[in-house]
Amino acid sequence: LIQMNALAPPALDRTPSAHSRYTTAEVWCFERQFEGQEQRPPVRVIIFDCDETLTLSTFLPHDEDLRTRLDWSSQWEDYIATMNFESPFLTSSRRTLLREMLEELCKGNRRVSGRLLAVLTRNNSGAIACLNLLRAAQLDQHFSAVWGMHHGNGTPAGVYKSSTGWKVFEPPFGSIPDHKAHVLHSIAECPSNWFPQVAENAQGLPSVLRPEEILLVDDVRTNFQSGGTTAATAKKVFRCCKVARYDAPSFRDMGFVRDMGGIGAHNEEDYRTVVEFANRPWAFNVDCKAQCLERTFEGAEKKPPVKLLIFDFDGALTLYTFMPEDPRCSTDLKFTPNDPVKQRYVQYNFETPYLEGSRVEQLVSLLNSLADDPDTGERRVLAILTINEAGAIAVLNVLRMAGLANSFSAIWTLSTRIGQPGGVYQEGKEWKTFTLPQQIAEGHYKPSVIQSILASPSAWFPQLSGNAPETQVLTDLSLPNIVLVDDERETSSQQEIEYQAVRHCRVASYDDEYRDQGLLWHMGGLGAKYTEDYQTLLSFVRQPWQHAEVQMPSRPSFCFGVSDGTDHPIELQRSKTEEDLARRLPQFLKQKDLQVLARPRFSTMD
Repeated sequence: LIQMNALAPPALDRTPSAHSRYTTAEVWCFERQFEGQEQRPPVRVIIFDCDETLTLSTFLPHDEDLRTRLDWSSQWEDYIATMNFESPFLTSSRRTLLREMLEELCKGNRRVSGRLLAVLTRNNSGAIACLNLLRAAQLDQHFSAVWGMHHGNGTPAGVYKSSTGWKVFEPPFGSIPDHKAHVLHSIAECPSNWFPQVAENAQGLPSVLRPEEILLVDDVRTNFQSGGTTAATAKKVFRCCKVARYDAPSFRDMGFVRDMGGIGAHNEEDYRTVVEFANRPWAFNVDCKAQCLERTFEGAEKKPPVKLLIFDFDGALTLYTFMPEDPRCSTDLKFTPNDPVKQRYVQYNFETPYLEGSRVEQLVSLLNSLADDPDTGERRVLAILTINEAGAIAVLNVLRMAGLANSFSAIWTLSTRIGQPGGVYQEGKEWKTFTLPQQIAEGHYKPSVIQSILASPSAWFPQLSGNAPETQVLTDLSLPNIVLVDDERETSSQQEIEYQAVRHCRVASYDDEYRDQGLLWHMGGLGAKYTEDYQTLLSFVRQPWQHAEVQMPSRPSFCFGVSDGTDHPIELQRSKTEEDLARRLPQFLKQKDLQVLARPRFSTMD
């Protein structure tokens, strides 16, 4: 251990999280469907993550007492609390706003007289360290228990607040799978195992809770549902509050810091949203509909028509992307697999198990109507812009398997493997390869692509150099003539706002059990869960000005980090924590020949 200097604050180690996350600019609260939902059971217990949820990111000193002693104190408590909890991105005191939020949550409402608040953390310093950190920020008085899921640090896994003060105990982690969803269900089955003060009559709580009466506030989306194929192994959190994650280009004196978080770190509406969700969770049902929006722009009163639609591939056209391992798929423009293989890729990429009928047939009809509108007589150009290392030929071949390629004029793939074409375009009935502008291929920014298209359409549509029908459609192309269709919530940096799409169709994103793949994260697909999506997009493209009043949640830029100019006499070091939980989630595959399906996005199958 590093010895602490009495004249300087102790060195702090960061405890980062490597979990993948779905970025939002504010908290995202949602209630899943469950039996008895119409009864509107109240929220009785609220469980918070610590790292990147209560804290912006967790920084702790090399201090054994902080990890082992309930009576820990330090002359640097305020400094440590400031580094962990205060946001340099806003002017208000975040600790004050957190205290006010926690106080409101504890009060309850007319449906429940009071609530219990607890912390469930994977911080490798343990439950006592987390409690001491909360105490340093004067937040501990609002919590009834702290539970640490990290194993092997030799400290108690739990602390609870009794009538005489905080005490240590051992929660029953050993009897349940290592996942937060399972912890919540265990708490519901026997609250006294997790809140020993219930047996002491120090807190009023039913002997058994419904899982729906427990709310989880966390920054890691994989914590809201465990994988599995049976009721015993697959557990869901029904009331979820997902905290925003972001990268800070310049956090205080630490420079660039990845994967930060924190309720209200960038948006003070977070505090009100969490309280409202706890009071009325049934008002936050998951919405699986596509949402279309026309933002305000100069000249909107002229109602410029839509000329170009740019689709994402993964999660917009596909539900979840599975790419063939056969190398010919990435190199051969005429690659044709045998019928069983073809049918398998079409089913897993495009067909939805959540609705009746063929999604592929509905997509074909939609794309044909978008490109050559039978009702209005308008012609439009369709293209695909996606990030896929397999390249544009592979994306084209997967589309061709489903009969979806004919309506598109070009496919552009960023982050393509070396040697694989980044672009293909259709001229007549023939597909040809071409090279994307190099500066864009390295950028990965859709606004940058749009800017480049507006500056030089022929660089993205090589067929424009001839007499292709796209030439007439794309004449005098401007930003309002473009509709972007994707499932992303990410926003652009301030310098890119000028070329951010003013007409946008955002496809719903969700996590769900998928066929024999078990639980998959960040699924999507236009019309995958809501048939009306097709008509919504078609109506929007025909008259986008009719959607000018529809508001999607604001997504401010994440590039807010600035140095606070304070000269701190210590160096902060980043430390490692547990390996990614998502990597330890079991895969449940029933057929040997489908084993390669269970892979990250852009997965492959034999």
